Amino acid sequence: MRFRLALLLALIVSFVPLAPSGAADRGDRFALVIGNSKYPDAEAPLKQPINDARELADELKRNGLNVDIGENLTGDAMRRAFERLYGRIKPGSISLIFFSGFGIQSNRQSFMIPVDAQIWTEADVRRDGISLETVLGEINSRGAGVKIALVDASRRNPFERRFRSFSAGLAPVIAPNGTLVMYSAALSSVISDTGTDHSLFVQQLLKEIRVPELMAEETLNRIRVGVTRASGSEQLPWISSWLAEDFSFIPGTVARPQAAVIAIVSALPEAPMS
Repeated sequence: MRFRLALLLALIVSFVPLAPSGAADRGDRFALVIGNSKYPDAEAPLKQPINDARELADELKRNGLNVDIGENLTGDAMRRAFERLYGRIKPGSISLIFFSGFGIQSNRQSFMIPVDAQIWTEADVRRDGISLETVLGEINSRGAGVKIALVDASRRNPFERRFRSFSAGLAPVIAPNGTLVMYSAALSSVISDTGTDHSLFVQQLLKEIRVPELMAEETLNRIRVGVTRASGSEQLPWISSWLAEDFSFIPGTVARPQAAVIAIVSALPEAPMS
């Protein structure tokens, strides 16, 4: 009788679902989303960055992230936004940044460009731009466990033609452990806006981050495949990963056996035969 009771109890606990993956971490999941469209030096405002930033911010909020969004930020405003993000990070936090606008590489680093940048020489890029590597380093120094950077800034811009004969796109990132970086286009390449309300990159991004329990690396790989196919291989996003732990944009609930409990219960001795 005792053996049958132990077996029944083991079967019951084996179907008790664990808490959603990452549920305890939802209070420490932070995102900074920036869309810069109105550059005075450009012939016309960019159509996509504001739309993309707003929709992505809404989606990340639904997924349980604490989101700060900025639109058409000057250099001072961008630096303040990043300082706010740094101040919220605790050891083990998850931190995500998204930037859409103009980006320029200089001295083998990628810089996010504020709307009020005054760029006439390459030195001006380093003076007025915000270095992606510096941002990731600051986030890491605060103890963030997972750091994700999504950069949709591989656009032809009005600045580089002043000091270069071509647009050089973005540069590879030297990032700390626990970091996942994705650019909307390949290294050192640029793409043209299609005139649609959302960039192809963000269209695929929104589609894939809505898939529950998909690990971040797999999510970004699916985005890369989707963008490459939709563009006829003309746009190939770049990914670099130093992730040391799993992360899912939508942690889900999965019924998994509680092995330790099963092992203890099933080890109860059988009653002696009478």
